[in-house]
Amino acid sequence: MLTSLLRRRGATLAAGLLAVAVAASAAPLGAAPFDGNRTSFADSGFARVWTRTDSEPVRGGRTWYWGPGPWFDNAEFYRQGAGGLRTVQYFDKARMELNNPADRGGPNAGVTNGLLVKELVSGRVQLGNDPYDYDQRAAADVPVAGNPRNANPAAPGYGAFAGVATIENGYRDPQRLGERVAATIDRGGNLGLRGDLALPETEIVQYNSVTGHNIPRVFWAFLNQSGPINDGRVTTGPVVDWLFAMGLPITDPYWTRAQIGNTEQDVLVQLFERRVLTYVPSNPAGYQVEMGNVGQHYFQWRYPHLGTPWAAPEPSLPIIYASNVDTGRHWELYRYTAPGALRLTRNNEETVAFSWRRSWDPGQLALLVDSRRSNAQFRQIYEFGAVTLFDGDTAWNAQVRRLSYSDGTPPPPNGPYPGYLPTGTASDYNASYSPDGTRIIFVSDRMGNGSQELMIMGASGNGPVQLTSGGCVNETPTWSPDGRRIYWVNNCDGDFELYRADVQYLNDTQWGVDARLANVTKLTDNTTDDRFARVSPDGRRVALSRIYDGAYDVVTIGTDGTGEVRLTTGRANDEAPSWSADGRSLVFASDRDGDYEIYTMDALGGNVTQITNNTAQDRWPLWAQ
Repeated sequence: MLTSLLRRRGATLAAGLLAVAVAASAAPLGAAPFDGNRTSFADSGFARVWTRTDSEPVRGGRTWYWGPGPWFDNAEFYRQGAGGLRTVQYFDKARMELNNPADRGGPNAGVTNGLLVKELVSGRVQLGNDPYDYDQRAAADVPVAGNPRNANPAAPGYGAFAGVATIENGYRDPQRLGERVAATIDRGGNLGLRGDLALPETEIVQYNSVTGHNIPRVFWAFLNQSGPINDGRVTTGPVVDWLFAMGLPITDPYWTRAQIGNTEQDVLVQLFERRVLTYVPSNPAGYQVEMGNVGQHYFQWRYPHLGTPWAAPEPSLPIIYASNVDTGRHWELYRYTAPGALRLTRNNEETVAFSWRRSWDPGQLALLVDSRRSNAQFRQIYEFGAVTLFDGDTAWNAQVRRLSYSDGTPPPPNGPYPGYLPTGTASDYNASYSPDGTRIIFVSDRMGNGSQELMIMGASGNGPVQLTSGGCVNETPTWSPDGRRIYWVNNCDGDFELYRADVQYLNDTQWGVDARLANVTKLTDNTTDDRFARVSPDGRRVALSRIYDGAYDVVTIGTDGTGEVRLTTGRANDEAPSWSADGRSLVFASDRDGDYEIYTMDALGGNVTQITNNTAQDRWPLWAQ
């Protein structure tokens, strides 16, 4: 809609992204939601497709086909993808996909354009090439046009079109060539007629016999318009291959009522497989017909926990650490508040934080912790919501969800369940959220043979799957920023060493994850312990603690196992490093002043700063992992 034109990035970002598009041609394939490069193109093919229609030299006064630029990229499950993953990147209007990096043929360099509208209407998240291979969810109630739902209560969502849409159900509309569009649809999917809206420009001029739907003149002219395009040089020609951009129509056009800004207006909408077209007669010329913000809409539906990255700055995460300063015995969680600290938990047994579920909505940040709060014998995994994280122990238990049930007890449905604390018969701990917040890798000793193995599960906590089986101790799994690899340490050789492996997915739905490790690589090989591994936000280095002369020091090493740099020295123990969100700093715990305190330093070991100072033990810091 027109509102996308007025957003803060606008034409200024578009001009900047033209330069990025050129630079992206040499960029490696990748996808990483929180690596600091979400507005860069994840693949040169994506840059090429966007540049053709939306770069500043050719766009001029016309509406966006994709949007001002990308704002989220990820490695999403796709059964035929490499390792069960494909690179995708989201724009305001759609999602670009690279299903097979080895296939760069065709005019779009192997880039496809997701069938997002079909998924939003049907609730079926496509899992592979087979149209019947999908994960069934509830259809989306995100408005097809206008403001978000909280400021657009009357507009129909995608699910409202299910009864008039062609979704493998054989539904067809009769041919209506020469008629004008007067049909309406409301949020409940109810149809009506308004003769006053049967405008000349809505006359039906095309009937698609494949899906059985009518296209009005105003949309047909938009689909077939010519203008400036940029295929390496600026020329004039058809702006888009509309079948590639739109897919086939899956509904007839309908008038709706939608709140656009501060005004409720009549909007003509038509749903295609990949996009939505909207017509607002009161909009300025060049913006009366627009691509709907399908990329935004789909993202809100598929990743409701991630907020709105197209309109939000990078998340700011506080330092969390464990301390016995108030208990004198067991660990509780604290948030560093410069210069003080806010106590977050109040238990009878220990609680230690291990990873964040990050979000562009501060209210949806969440923290995965190990806690013995339900049984002093066993460490179990809990998720704490934003109320606990930012209001401290005054809100303790307001948003707590238990995720590990090693005794076989089925987990409850998703959501906060304060006080729901069944007992377990094993320890689950070191739980690490994937970058997109949809999967969790953790350590468990539930096998009962003395081993501590890596396991993976979906964010719901359903059906954990064992990843390692070496019979040794595995610890501190940490994800690469693109979610394709993990790094961890184990002691299979008699001391702890750093390992890397690709995660290959066999299935990934809202009900559970099935995966295995491949290309397992040992990155360090020495006669001392390497522990507490954490990958940097850019995915290039791993911070860990290594024993030198009887004490731990902080070390970084390249993710290929080369380029080791020792950041701390001395007789004290410097442990458990964790990266800042921008990768420029580290936080760690050290007993250099006689007891453990929390310190920060830059990524090269300089500017060491002590941020806690007491006579207790402050340990296990977490910053932005």
